[in-house]
Amino acid sequence: MTAEGKPPSPNRTPWIIAGVLGCLVVCLLIVILSGGAFVLLGQPKPTPVVLVAPTVPPVVVPTPPLAPSPVPSVAGPTQPLAPSPVPSVAGRGGPPPTSPSVGGPGVVLPTSPSEAGPGVVLPTLPAVVLPTLAPVAQPTVTPTTVPKGGAPTGRLAFTVRRGDRPEDNYVWIMNADGSGAKQILTRASEPSFSPDGTKIAFYQWRDGIFVANADGTDPKKVLGEGQSGYLSWSHDGRWIAFSVRPGSAGNIVTDAIAPDGSARHPVGVGWSPYWTPDDTQIVFVTCRGSACGIYKVASGGGDAVPIITDDGGLPAVSPDGNRIVYQKDIDGQKQLFTVNADGSGKRQLTSGAALHVCANWSPDGNFIFYRSPEGGQWGIWRMNADGSNPVKIANDMPPGDWPYDRIAVSK
Repeated sequence: MTAEGKPPSPNRTPWIIAGVLGCLVVCLLIVILSGGAFVLLGQPKPTPVVLVAPTVPPVVVPTPPLAPSPVPSVAGPTQPLAPSPVPSVAGRGGPPPTSPSVGGPGVVLPTSPSEAGPGVVLPTLPAVVLPTLAPVAQPTVTPTTVPKGGAPTGRLAFTVRRGDRPEDNYVWIMNADGSGAKQILTRASEPSFSPDGTKIAFYQWRDGIFVANADGTDPKKVLGEGQSGYLSWSHDGRWIAFSVRPGSAGNIVTDAIAPDGSARHPVGVGWSPYWTPDDTQIVFVTCRGSACGIYKVASGGGDAVPIITDDGGLPAVSPDGNRIVYQKDIDGQKQLFTVNADGSGKRQLTSGAALHVCANWSPDGNFIFYRSPEGGQWGIWRMNADGSNPVKIANDMPPGDWPYDRIAVSK
């Protein structure tokens, strides 16, 4: 057989190519499946994220420096001991002279677990630390022995005179223990409290009688007579008794006027009036012939009846109506006395070379307040009702017309 007669060899090239391609496809599938299984099965579980709010430092409010409350001083330069000139009522004529944020700016903290969501831990907020405040220093009051009824209470009003001009007269008020002294009125004197202590009547120099709030605000004219003054407000609040010299001539008389000026009636010839506790009578100073001293008269007017005619003046009736304190000359100096309402039981309370004047009772009747330059300077004093345990409660308080202008006292 010739070479042309042999059967031809089979062509294997396409099968080889197909086999290679098939292996490549199988390998690629294995790689893809292996990677997917790694992704699906081999990745570790994620760690849950826990949100922890920041720790907030305690909020501490700084303690401010504490300065004592300003208390008006009642001390001052020494005044001369010569008594003030004593003008009569007639002498008043003439021309008037955000709290801090606990989270920081823009930070809002959840207030409950439900607001915060699962896995969120709420911080525990520290307590706010507040400062401990030290007590404010109070003015020192000179200690004194007091009667069984306890320490005095209430307020005082009085004239302070710093010169000889009308504008040199001032009305001051203070507490019964001497604290809280302050000036409330200028060009004013001879104060008297209303029974409830909310109002004060006074003489406005050269202008007449006025009524204001107890702190001196909102003054209103009641009587436009320049020669009037030395006031006493009735216990029922309906009347203000005062001394006046009508027409600048003749006797000084006592009249009573309504606090709003709507009514007025005469009481009697006399001055420095003071109401009895039931307001049925007025005690004042007058003379009948040569018998001068403390008299009483019906508050609606009538004949004056003497209580004691020893030339005493400026009476004030005790809250129970049983005693009267007044001032009179002893050995050339004014001293304080008490006497029973019927004129019996006269008793001297003060003595010495200094004046003791302008007295009035405390609301409970256990104390007497008065003025004196004893110790070298005019001041306000207090003593027990029997004259014991005198103590100065305010200094540098020169009086006005001390023969007629008593200290006013309110509950």
